[in-house]
Amino acid sequence: MYISETVNQKYCYICQTTWDKTNKKYKRPSKCIGQLHNNTLIPNKYLTQLLTKQTTNPTTLTNNENLIIKTITNKYGTNIKTKPTKTTPQTLTQQTIQTAQTQFIGPNIVFGAITKRYHIDQLLENAFNPTTAKDILSLSWYLASEGNALNDSDSYLDYYTNPRGSSLSSQDITRLLDTITYDGIMTFYKQWLKEIIKTTKKPDKILYNLTSISYNGENIDSAQPGYNHDHANLPQVNYALLCLRSTAMPLFAWPLNGNITDINTLKTTLQFFQKLKFNPDCLMMDRGFCSISNINAMFENGYTFLQAIRVNANWIYNVIDATESLWFNPDAKIIVGERTFYASTVDCWWVRTKKISGKYVGKEEVLVHVCSGLASRDRYVNVDVGVEVLEQYLCRVFVLFCQDLVGRFHDRFMGRLKVEHDRLVGDEDAVVLVEYEKYLRVYRKKYASHRTVEYVAELIAQHRNKYAGYVCFLSNDLTILSAEDALGEYSTRDYIEKDFDEMKNEVDMARIWVHSDGRMRSRLFISFIAEIYMREIRVCLRNSESCLKLTRKQIFSHIKTIYKVTFKGEYCGEVYPELSRQQREILEALNVKVQG
Repeated sequence: MYISETVNQKYCYICQTTWDKTNKKYKRPSKCIGQLHNNTLIPNKYLTQLLTKQTTNPTTLTNNENLIIKTITNKYGTNIKTKPTKTTPQTLTQQTIQTAQTQFIGPNIVFGAITKRYHIDQLLENAFNPTTAKDILSLSWYLASEGNALNDSDSYLDYYTNPRGSSLSSQDITRLLDTITYDGIMTFYKQWLKEIIKTTKKPDKILYNLTSISYNGENIDSAQPGYNHDHANLPQVNYALLCLRSTAMPLFAWPLNGNITDINTLKTTLQFFQKLKFNPDCLMMDRGFCSISNINAMFENGYTFLQAIRVNANWIYNVIDATESLWFNPDAKIIVGERTFYASTVDCWWVRTKKISGKYVGKEEVLVHVCSGLASRDRYVNVDVGVEVLEQYLCRVFVLFCQDLVGRFHDRFMGRLKVEHDRLVGDEDAVVLVEYEKYLRVYRKKYASHRTVEYVAELIAQHRNKYAGYVCFLSNDLTILSAEDALGEYSTRDYIEKDFDEMKNEVDMARIWVHSDGRMRSRLFISFIAEIYMREIRVCLRNSESCLKLTRKQIFSHIKTIYKVTFKGEYCGEVYPELSRQQREILEALNVKVQG
C-alpha cells in the first residue's frame, strides 16, 4: 500500500497494487483521502471518519483501515489537520442552540425485534464471535431488505442503522466469508434447531427438498454438471433445505455436489441429523426421494416419515391390485379442491429379507406384505426356506385414484420410457432399468451389428389402463390415519417450493459467484439467516388482511422510511415522527413497537 500525489500536488490518493489472476495483469485501485496544502494533508470525509474512529473506537477498525492510517501517518507524520472552516455568528448560534441528526431506523427496529425474539444474535455469537455475528446480521438484514449482491451493501449499511454500525467493503466481505467456518455453521444449526423446536407450540412435521443453484465462476469442487430445474447451461450446486411444515421457517440448509441426485442426498441429510442430535417428528418428502434404500434407511434409524411413492415398482403395483375392488365403493370417494379421488388405506409390513441359499446368497431384498383386511395387522410369515427375514416394519400405504390425472401421468410415463429407450439405443452395453423391463424388449437379431430395442405395446397400454392416475404415499406416522389426511398433509409442501423461489430470486442466490467452496458455504449461510427474517415477516403478515398481499419490496418500502431525529445541545433528545397508516399496520402485524 502506498500514497500517490497528483502532478500539481493538490490531491492525495491511497493505492494498493494487486495481481489479477484472470486477466494476467496488475490492478491499482486507488481512493482519494484528501487535499495537499503547503505539504500538509487536509483529510476528506472518508479519512476524517477513519481518524475519528481510531480515536473513539479503534477496535472497530479493520486490518485494511489500520494499514491505511499507518501508511498515511508514516508519510505525513504530524502534518495532518482538518480543513479550516469559516464560522459566522449564525453558524455559531446554530451550534450552540441545537444539532439535529436524522437516522433511518425502520429495518433496525423490525429486524432487531425478530433477532431478539429468536435470540439470533446470541446464537451467532456462541457459534463465532461478537464481531463476526454483527457482520453476519448486518449483511443478512441487507439481503432480506434489498436482495442484491453483497458487494452492493455499502450504501445500504451506511444509510440504515445496523448491528455493525458501518458498511463493509468488498475486501471486508471476503474476509468475513473466510472467517465463517464449518464448525461455526454447524454450532449455529445445532443451537437453532433446539431454539426453533422449543418455540414451536406443538409437534410439527418437517419438509425436506432440494434445489439447484447455478454457479458463475471457477475453482468450486462441488459445482458440477447436473439436472438443472431452470435449464441453465452452467455448473450447479445442489442446496438442501429443511423447514417447518406450518410456517416454512427454515431449520437447516446445506450445499451438496451438483451431480448428486435427489435420491442420494437423503442419506447425507440423515447423517447430519445424527450429528446434530435432531429427530424430526415427521419427515415429509416428494417422489424425487423415493427409493428402497432411502425407505430402508428411515425405518432402520427410527424416523417417522411421509413419503410420496413413484408408481413404477412391483410392490406398489401389488398394493394397488389388492385395493382395486374399493373403487366400486361409493364411500371411497373424496373431493379435494376441484378433483375427485377414490381413496383407500392399507396396513402393510415393510419386510427386509436376505437370501441364505441359492445363486444369489447374501442378497438383500424388500417385499411389502399387505395385511388381510383393513383392520388386520398380521405379520408376514416366511415360508421360503432359502430366505431369512431380517426386519419387519409396520406402515400404511395410502392409495388415491383420480380419473383426471390418468392422461397427465401416462404422458409423464411415456416421456420417461422414451428417455430409457434412447439410452439403450445409444449405449450397446447399457442394461434396462428394472422399472422398465417389461415395457421394453431388448434383443439382437442374427448377424445384426446392433441390438434391437422395441416397445411392448400391449403392456404399455395395460399400464395406462391399470396404473395411470394413481397418487400413493407410504408412512409410519400414527397421526396420519387416512389417504385424505396424507394428501392434505402433503399438499402443504407448497411452502418449501415458495421458500426456494424466494431465496433464489429475492436473496441473490440464483447464480452464486465466489471463488472457493468455503466462501460459497459461508455465502449460502448468510442467505439462510436472511431467509429466517423473510419467513418470520411473511408468516406474521399473512394474518393481517391489510398486509397479506404486499410483496417484499412493498413491505420494505414502508419499513425503510421510518426514521427518528436526534437532537444535541440544549434540546437534547429524540423525536419519532408520526407513522403512516400502512407502517402502523405492518408494525402491528409484526408485533413491533416504536419508541416515542
